[in-house]
Amino acid sequence: MTYIETIQRGKKSYYYLTKNIRISKNTWKKFRKYLGNTKPTEKLTKKYAQELETKVKSIKSSYTFLTNDNAETLQDLKESYDAWLKKVPPNVKKKINDDFVIRFTYHTNAIEGNRLTLRQTALILKDKVIPSGIRAEEYNEAVNGKECLEYLKRYKGELNSKFLEKVNEILTKNTGVVYSGRIRFFDVQIEGSHHIPPKNEEVKKHLLNLYKWYSANKYKLHVFEIATIVHAKLTWIHPFEDGNGRTARAVMNYFLMKNGYPMFFIPYEKREQYYQALEVADQKKFKAYIKQMLNLIIDQIRSYEHNKPKK
Repeated sequence: MTYIETIQRGKKSYYYLTKNIRISKNTWKKFRKYLGNTKPTEKLTKKYAQELETKVKSIKSSYTFLTNDNAETLQDLKESYDAWLKKVPPNVKKKINDDFVIRFTYHTNAIEGNRLTLRQTALILKDKVIPSGIRAEEYNEAVNGKECLEYLKRYKGELNSKFLEKVNEILTKNTGVVYSGRIRFFDVQIEGSHHIPPKNEEVKKHLLNLYKWYSANKYKLHVFEIATIVHAKLTWIHPFEDGNGRTARAVMNYFLMKNGYPMFFIPYEKREQYYQALEVADQKKFKAYIKQMLNLIIDQIRSYEHNKPKK
C-alpha cells in the first residue's frame, strides 16, 4: 500500500509517495518518490503510484557508499529533471541554464578567493559589461568558468590527463598562472589546510591510480558516488599549479551531466562545511563524505525550476 509522507525541513514541507516492501523475513525496505513541496491531487497521486510500482520492481537494492534512501532521492530528482527537459520550452530552458552558469561560476570562483559579486558575475557573463574597479584576473576567471561549462557539454570522452589538462587550462588561462593546463612538476602547498599534496614526482602515479579506479568502478558505483569521489581524489592529488578545486568541481559536474542528472554548485556560504567534507574524504571515509556532500546541495537541486509545481 502506498501513502503520502510529509517531511519537514525548517519551515518547508516536502511530500513523498511512500511504499514499504518486505525484502526478507525480518527486513523491510522503504521506496519513495519525491512529489514536490505542494501536496499533490488525487489524480496525480494515482499516476505517481503507478510509477512507483514500476520503480519498486527495478530499483537497485543496495549501494556501496550511498544509503538506499539517498539513492532513491537522487533517482526521483533525475526523473523529474528528465520530465522537465522534455516539456519546458527552449527559451525557458536557456534562461534557467544561463542562470545556473552564472551561479556556478560565481560560487566556484568565490570559494577560491575571487571577489566578484553574484551581480558583477551576471553583468560579465550575461550583459557583457565590465564592472568598474575589478581586476583583470577576476574578470577572466568569470569568463573562463562559462567557457569551461560549454566545453564540458561538448566533451564525449573519458576521464584522463588530456581531459583534466584541458579543463584546467580553460579555467586558469589569463589569470597569472604560469603553467596553466600542465600537470605540475614542482611541489605545492594549500594555504589554511592540514593536507600536504603529494610530491611532484608522485603526481602522475596518483593520477594513473585514479584512472584505474575509475575504470574499475564506473559501472559498479552510482554516478553520484563516482562524481564526488573523483572530485575528492583530484583535490587530494592537487595535480596543477592552481585551479585544482575549480577543476575538480567542474569534472564532478561533468559526470552528473553526462548521466542525465542536474548539475549543482557548492554554495560559497557553505565553504566551511565543504572543506570539512573534503577532510573526511582524505581519511577515506567516503560514506560519510558523500552524505555530507549530498546534504550540501540537496535542497538546491530540489529548488530547481523543473521541480516546482506549476501554478
